[in-house]
Amino acid sequence: MFYRINDEMFNENLAILKSPDRQAKCMRIQFEIKEKLPDIISEILHSDKWLTLVRDENHGLRRVTIKDPYFDSEASVDIWEHEIHVTTAWSNYTYRIYQKGNSVWCEYIGAYRGLLEQNLLPMMTPKENILDSEVLNSSLFGDRRETLRNYSAENLKLKKFRRDNFVAEYQLASPRDHPKIVYDEFIKEGVLVPPPENKTGKPGN
Repeated sequence: MFYRINDEMFNENLAILKSPDRQAKCMRIQFEIKEKLPDIISEILHSDKWLTLVRDENHGLRRVTIKDPYFDSEASVDIWEHEIHVTTAWSNYTYRIYQKGNSVWCEYIGAYRGLLEQNLLPMMTPKENILDSEVLNSSLFGDRRETLRNYSAENLKLKKFRRDNFVAEYQLASPRDHPKIVYDEFIKEGVLVPPPENKTGKPGN
């Protein structure tokens, strides 16, 4: 039952990854995090950053909705003893946080620019430099594995090409080239990149 739920939850986004349409702009990445699973569960249930509604508890599964108190935004969270699934409401990006031996890992499926950008997320701190984490599948590379460092560079080349050749698309695109977590790691390494826009006061999903 557990794995059947897991497969159904990620099936739609995985289908996007396999799509030949590069406009899908989706990727799947896994990385180890510093936080412990019980602490993440406690934050989801008791944080003062959002309103928590427990919708259902059945057979070891708790279904929770967390809502932004200031914006019309929410995320759906499924909690098991050793695994958590977070699905954002607007974008339908997914985070799977799970126990792997003595460590805790996160798997993200969604747009590159959305990686760890939502306000309605528990604290997740990559244990190592996230630029060295592997992108396992993507609409950019298919099933070819690349580090996030290489993925970000190729994604930027594609975005610049669209800026130069498709004016209408450029006008609709975000001015930011990378998620904040990637900007921060580039800055630590001394790589010169334009600063990200300030997301303070913006909706979480």
